[in-house]
Amino acid sequence: MDIFGILTGISPWWWVAAALALGIVEVLTFSFFLIWPGLAALVVAIAMWLVPDLSGTMQILIFAILSVIFTLLGRQFVLNRKPTSETPGLNQRSAQLVGRNAVVIDGFASGGLGNVEVDGMRWRARMSAGATRPASGQTLEVVDTDGMTLVLSPPT
Repeated sequence: MDIFGILTGISPWWWVAAALALGIVEVLTFSFFLIWPGLAALVVAIAMWLVPDLSGTMQILIFAILSVIFTLLGRQFVLNRKPTSETPGLNQRSAQLVGRNAVVIDGFASGGLGNVEVDGMRWRARMSAGATRPASGQTLEVVDTDGMTLVLSPPT
């Protein structure tokens, strides 16, 4: 028994309708995923016009294979065209401080968190691995960030 026998002899317009339905859902959800199966459905419709007696099993097989191929190629295409920012770290204020100097205000009890000042702004900070506990007023370099916490080490 052919499980997809119902598809044998259908009009290519059913595949066009499936492609449009997937496209509409894509537009409504912005998932950037359903466009690729939609394109695969469109190719199956074209194949149905070229080979009208295409079996239902073959239609589903073509659709499934093309959906996977288009999804993988489309994902790669989108990743390669990802725009680069002219201002990296624009919305990451703490990341913009890497490489700057910070003055210790207080804290850093037994390697814990402390407070530092960078350009007149107070920031929570911690020392990098292996660094000694800083004294109040000491100048340190911001070497990394951990969320909104600055990671400090003695200046190089």
